[in-house]
Amino acid sequence: MIANTLPNVDSALQEIANKVYNGQRISDEDGLYLFEHASLAFAGALANYVREQKHGDITYFNRNFHIEPTNACVYSCHFCSYSRLYAYRDEAWELSLQQMMDIVKKYDNDP
Repeated sequence: MIANTLPNVDSALQEIANKVYNGQRISDEDGLYLFEHASLAFAGALANYVREQKHGDITYFNRNFHIEPTNACVYSCHFCSYSRLYAYRDEAWELSLQQMMDIVKKYDNDP
C-alpha cells in the first residue's frame, strides 16, 4: 500500500495508485476518475510504472504521418484553421490518388 505516502492526493486517486502498484487492473470508472482528477504528472508516473514492469528500461515509440487528401469541407467548425467550405471552392485543394502515393513513397526508405 502506498496510500500513506501520498499526502496531497485524494483517497480515490490513492486507491487507483494502489491498484496499479499491486498489479491489479483498474476499472473503467477508475480510468475516468484518473482522467478527470489526476494531474498529468500523477497519471504519467503510474503509466511509467506499468511500462517499467512490462518492459524494463525500454521505451517504444510509434512514428507515423498523416495525409490530408483535401481541405474542402461541408462543415464550418470554428476550431478548424485549414478547411475551406465548398462555397469557396477556388481556395480548396484535393490530392489525387497519385499525389497521395507520391507522398507515401517519400517515406519508403525512411527509418
